[in-house]
Amino acid sequence: MLLGAALTPYLALVSVDTWMHEKARRVPRAEQFFHYAAGLLFAAFACAVFLESAAALPLLAAFAVCAAVDEIGFHRQLSAAERRVHFVSYAALVLFVITWVGTWRLLP
Repeated sequence: MLLGAALTPYLALVSVDTWMHEKARRVPRAEQFFHYAAGLLFAAFACAVFLESAAALPLLAAFAVCAAVDEIGFHRQLSAAERRVHFVSYAALVLFVITWVGTWRLLP
């Protein structure tokens, strides 16, 4: 339950960011590729976390690389509002990861 609660803010912010991509600007195909790849990698990471799989950490690393390429390659000219959403969403992701790592100590 704790992990689900910690994941909710990130998912909400990603939903807002997705809506902004659909309404505020046209997203090039190359950027869309990184968005889909990051989405799939994050979904796999989240599943691995909840299943307590050893694959979680490598999936998080792959997601981070994909997200970094997307940020560096395509998001330099974003509006201030979208930049704020990105910043807060990454902060929410860090909260989820900290919660996940913290639960390792709670496990028997």
